[in-house]
Amino acid sequence: MTSADAVPVRSQKVWDWTVRTFHWGLVFLIACMWSTAEGHGIWETLDGFMVEQGWIAYGWGEMGWHRRIGMLVLFLWFYRVYWGLFGASTAKFSNFVKGPGKVIAYAKSLTKGNYKPSTGHSPLGALSVVALILVVGTQVGTGLFTIDVNGLESGPLSKFLEFDTGRLFSEFHEMSFRALYILIALHVLAVLAYQFVLKANLVRPMLTGSRKVEEGAPEKTVRAPLWNVALGVAVAIGLTWLVWTI
Repeated sequence: MTSADAVPVRSQKVWDWTVRTFHWGLVFLIACMWSTAEGHGIWETLDGFMVEQGWIAYGWGEMGWHRRIGMLVLFLWFYRVYWGLFGASTAKFSNFVKGPGKVIAYAKSLTKGNYKPSTGHSPLGALSVVALILVVGTQVGTGLFTIDVNGLESGPLSKFLEFDTGRLFSEFHEMSFRALYILIALHVLAVLAYQFVLKANLVRPMLTGSRKVEEGAPEKTVRAPLWNVALGVAVAIGLTWLVWTI
């Protein structure tokens, strides 16, 4: 295609700033959760620094950090569910979750080279998003009830369970983390396939909030009113605090 035949493009907003913050915040926190579970020395160093500064009286230890970071993940999860129900247009579950017919039709269009950037999640991307939200919810949810072998390092809701039941939740917690590994790997592979096979950069829009679309593509309004964001944050904080203190 010559430059004269090139299709005119324009920039269009596809992701509001809270969706982008959720995405990259979750990436960071999951890496931290993995690191605390693996017992990397950085957390002991951070403990020492905070004690020296007088911010805490005693170090939290890896599992102390693990629990606190897990509550941050829970906060993000609560917010994303709220935003999926009441948030910006491209973040709403009702706008991007499609039925099997549309998912199959979209997949077939990719094999025929008919890919066109969509505003928001594609039907296949929607499956990935829903799966990640469900697995992250399972991961943090089971973590709330876990009891370790010695019964010392346990989740905040483990006090409501018998020891054997808490140990069963610990096994589910580990299994869900393995499932999360698999989903993350598939997500990264999909991003790479879009980049190198379909020539579509999915990372830049999640950083900038905008992507290039053809002139004439339907206009989409992507808004995150501060009152709605504040309400979502308040709901997420309230539910997280309730779980932590109940």
